[in-house]
Amino acid sequence: MIYLILAILLSTAIIITFKFFDKYQIDNFQAIVINYLVASFLGFAICKEPLSFSGIISQSWIGYAAIIGCFLALAFYIFALSAQKVGVALTAVSSKMSVVIPVTFGILIFKENLNLVKIIGIGIALLAFYLTFKKDADFKFKKRFLILPIVLFIANGTNDTLMKFTEKNYFHNDELFFLSFAFFVSLIVGTILIIIKSLSGKVVLKFKHLFAGIILGLLNFGSTYFFLIALGKFESSIFFPIFNVSIVSCAALVGFFGFKEKLRPINWIGIGMAIFAIVIIAMA
Repeated sequence: MIYLILAILLSTAIIITFKFFDKYQIDNFQAIVINYLVASFLGFAICKEPLSFSGIISQSWIGYAAIIGCFLALAFYIFALSAQKVGVALTAVSSKMSVVIPVTFGILIFKENLNLVKIIGIGIALLAFYLTFKKDADFKFKKRFLILPIVLFIANGTNDTLMKFTEKNYFHNDELFFLSFAFFVSLIVGTILIIIKSLSGKVVLKFKHLFAGIILGLLNFGSTYFFLIALGKFESSIFFPIFNVSIVSCAALVGFFGFKEKLRPINWIGIGMAIFAIVIIAMA
């Protein structure tokens, strides 16, 4: 349980960090690339596995780590673009609703236990996501941009599913090695994307972006590592709803108390339902 709590707290800290990015005008793109550099370096530095090219390519999970690494980098980029084009609320809901993919996979493929209490809990969790993020005014956007939250939904859900599949079938106390390589792949993808962006002359390197990336990298490494460890302790149909609904609730409360963000009564209902969903799913 301690690993799950740590993963939730650090993931919430990442959301808080992004709030400061906006306040201090941090270039998300630069910070994200530096974040993966720090995360991969830290992972390889403390990894007990001997580092060699032959040692890496011989791992049974290397293909999955490469795919997950690509998804990690692209999901960050798609989230930022989607938030800009269709609004933060719709983007956040589509991102968190993606729990239905790993939950369904766990039930159908891993034959995880499914009962009425768990179904009710998951249903309440999904409704809680919507109510917590619901805002007064609708964000005006062009319909063609709806593809962005849809892609984000599929990408996040697929990535979480691959994480669980790899953890269940390929890990042999080498989660840290796996995670470090996945972050390294994310670094490569992010570097390619920022090079493409720099060709348009929109990238201005500054120390504050570097520093922000280092902070983000430390938090991202910790949250993902504890996420992987906790993932092995729970069924998908229990872990993912609790994990996501906890982050949503914590982020909303931190926004209210720490950043004076306004919460409507319906948002408070969503937070209350989120807490209730956690209790229900835990009981299942």
